[in-house]
Parts: sequence; structure tokens; C-alpha cells
Amino acid sequence: MAAIVLLGDINIDLVLAIPAYPGEGGEAIATGQTAMIGGSATNTAIALAKAGHDCRFIGRVGVDSWGHEALSELTATGISTRWIGRDDREPTQINVITVSPAGERTMFAYRGANARLSAADVDPAALADAQLFHLSGYALLQPRQTEAALAAIDLAVGADIYVTLDIPGGVVAAIAAQVRALLPRIDTIVLGSADLPGLLEQPKETDEKKLIGMLLESGVRRVAVKGSGGTASVLYQVGSTDSAPWFPVEVVDTIGAGDAFAAGHIHGRVTGLSGPDCCRLANAYGALAVTRKGAGRAMPSRDEVFAFLEKVENPAT
Repeated sequence: MAAIVLLGDINIDLVLAIPAYPGEGGEAIATGQTAMIGGSATNTAIALAKAGHDCRFIGRVGVDSWGHEALSELTATGISTRWIGRDDREPTQINVITVSPAGERTMFAYRGANARLSAADVDPAALADAQLFHLSGYALLQPRQTEAALAAIDLAVGADIYVTLDIPGGVVAAIAAQVRALLPRIDTIVLGSADLPGLLEQPKETDEKKLIGMLLESGVRRVAVKGSGGTASVLYQVGSTDSAPWFPVEVVDTIGAGDAFAAGHIHGRVTGLSGPDCCRLANAYGALAVTRKGAGRAMPSRDEVFAFLEKVENPAT
């Protein structure tokens, strides 16, 4: 399988299932609690490692028990931690995530050691013989980590390595300017349809196809839209548009769904799948992710995804 380098956040998710959100100053008694490794790029890396890829992670954790736990978890999934540094000034990021009865998640985070990743931490050896470099949009939130991301992109572009960028929901306003400057260097950008106008500084009512055209004209080769029209995902390329319907599943929680979706598109890209098959695979990864609690090591494996596709597409077999 392919060598894939990822740069982004490493954190521990403290997940609390709550029956209802209290008002400010109130209390909510959780009905369940789970602690697990997480982070947008981390979740994607785990899914790709489970698919058999050689995953190398560039990141930073604190010199604390949570950092030790995170490194142990990543090593256990087969991800190379050689390029993950330890920071003695900031702690490992903790995400407190509440999950409602409908499965929707709300996150509270202190970015800690992640934000202290620097350009000096990006070793060219990490990208040796790599086929793809994946960046989580969270890495563009603060200057120091942004410099590290730009250094890694420089190395990737110089070596003709595909660059993919996942824009998580809710951060587009904070990173839009940085992303627009990077567009000519990106092979694949993954985002939700609601984030398209903000990314391109266009009115919310702007037609999606016009926005996609602007992205493709900027030099992006592929635009993978997580939700288009509320029923399907779409992959846009110059001269082609492919889509696949979402799979109906029972939602447990939505943590890591977008990260799994990105993993599906990355796997499809490096293995040469067609546009429609990339969409189907990404949708299947996302669908399975929401049927289980949390993300991290709960991310679906390639075998689970293909078994799911076989079951939903050939129910009689």
C-alpha cells in the first residue's frame, strides 16, 4: 500500500453522553463517559493504517501521561510516531465532547502542544517515497502550526506528492485566507457544501457549481463535497462530476464522520479508484463511523467498509 504522511492534531477525547444541554451555569449529568485518542488527522490516519497504508504522522504531544497514552495508541494501530515531538511547555490537547441523544457532537478544546508544532519539526525524511500528504484544516488555526503545515506542503509539492486538505466544519472563517493562498498547490480539498461560500468570500446563496468552478480554476484538481443537497456526496474534477447517495444508517454519534469520509477519498485516490467509486467508498467510511461510539481506534477498517458495501448493495447475498 501507499506511504501517506499526515499533519494535524493529536488529542485525547473525553466523550460525555448527555440527555440535554443545560443553560449557562446549569448542570447536565452524563449517562456515559469514554476517553480515547482522537484528532481530525489522527482519526484519518488510523482509518488509513487499518486499510494497510504506511502512515507517518507529523505532530506534537505534551510531556504528560496523555501524551504517552496517545503515542502508545498510535503505535498500536501501526502509525509511525517517529516525527511526533514531545512538548514540555504545553499539555497534550484534551477535547471534551458532548453527544446528544440524537448523536450530534459538540466539542470544547484547548489545543495545547498541537499549536506548538513548528516548521523546524518537519523532517524531509518523513515524506521520502510518500504518495500523498494530508493536512487537517485545524493545523491552520494558529501561526506556528501553520508554518509547519506550509513547510510540509513545500516539501510535498517539490516532490510531486499529492496534497489533500480536509476543512472540518466550523473553522472555515478562521482559515479561509490561508486556504485560498494554498489552492493552486492542493490536489484534493474535502469540505461541506455549507463551507463553500465562506471559503471563497461569496454570498451564501451563490450557486454551488459556480463555487466549485472557482476552486477548479484556482488549480485544485479535485473537490470532494461531503454533503450536497442533503442526500449525496459529490466529487468534482475538471470535465467530470461524480456522486453517490448517502447510506441510511442508525446514528450513534457523529464524532469522526468527516475524518472517516476523508480517509475514504484518500484511499480511493492512492489506489486509483474511479470518481464514483471514491464517492461510494467515502460515504461508506462515513456511514460506518457514525454507527459506533467515538472515533480513534473505533474508526472502520477497510474490511469492515467493503463488507458493509457488499451487504447494502447485494442484500440477498
